[in-house]
Amino acid sequence: MITNYRLEKNKLVASSDGVDFILVSEPSREEIGKLASEYAFPFDYIGGILDDDENARFEMDANHNLLLLLQYPSVEDGTTEVYPFSLVVNSQKRAVILSLNHASDLSSIFNRHYDIERYQHEIIFQVMSTLGKLFHDYLSQYKKRMKGLEAELKQSQENAQIMEIIRAQKSLIYFEAALGDNIEVYEKLMAYLRAHDENGFSNHIFDIYVEADQALTTTKIQLRLLENLSDLFSNIVSNNLNIIMKIMTSATFIMTIPAIIAGLYGMNVKLPFQNVSYAFWLIMIGATLISWLVFRIMIRKRMF
Repeated sequence: MITNYRLEKNKLVASSDGVDFILVSEPSREEIGKLASEYAFPFDYIGGILDDDENARFEMDANHNLLLLLQYPSVEDGTTEVYPFSLVVNSQKRAVILSLNHASDLSSIFNRHYDIERYQHEIIFQVMSTLGKLFHDYLSQYKKRMKGLEAELKQSQENAQIMEIIRAQKSLIYFEAALGDNIEVYEKLMAYLRAHDENGFSNHIFDIYVEADQALTTTKIQLRLLENLSDLFSNIVSNNLNIIMKIMTSATFIMTIPAIIAGLYGMNVKLPFQNVSYAFWLIMIGATLISWLVFRIMIRKRMF
């Protein structure tokens, strides 16, 4: 779907005429071809978002159209992964074209005012900042959830927590690769802006670069913590299972004592107390006392 916007009273308003900003959501190849032809840039400038594994890159074509292909996080089927988004700056019509193939909250882009003289730079900054900050939001969620997982580890004998840790590790590995690629694009963009006397805008891009670098550092720390947490979880689960097996083995041993005594008195031979009327209760009391003594000894030896 293609939605055109123009600046009206310094805000982006949907419009069929006077295009300043174009939002392309989950486009078809026909829609991409139409835009590429109308604004004279290569098809893959937007077509790259159709491939979820497309790498981030910075390009400029012969018509001086600028491409910033970056990556952002999004939730699909309960798993957070990273996907490409395309930001094309058209040199002829001075339009900024944002293309995504997966859902994302872009309300902050449309809820602010833009300077009519610098709207291109401000829109570019706002788009990159909005989608870049998603990494920080997801990382904050992971940190909170990991604290909850740590509290659950002590009593856990199930696989639910370890599966959640594995999913988190998978997402963070994607984050690490995406942020590293994004940072390379930011560096190329800043170098381009400095070479074209755009130092003022370059400083704003540097702010996004710093945020991405912080997110990358946080991602690496979270990955190391998750690896340690995964090992700790496995050890705790194994230890809890060992304790359970130890208790069951000890309980089985104690319960075996009355069974042995009952088995001996079930033999078809002459046995002590066989002619005594209260022999059953005597044997029961004796078996219980022996089991209790063994139980006390095992507790004292920390075998229970």
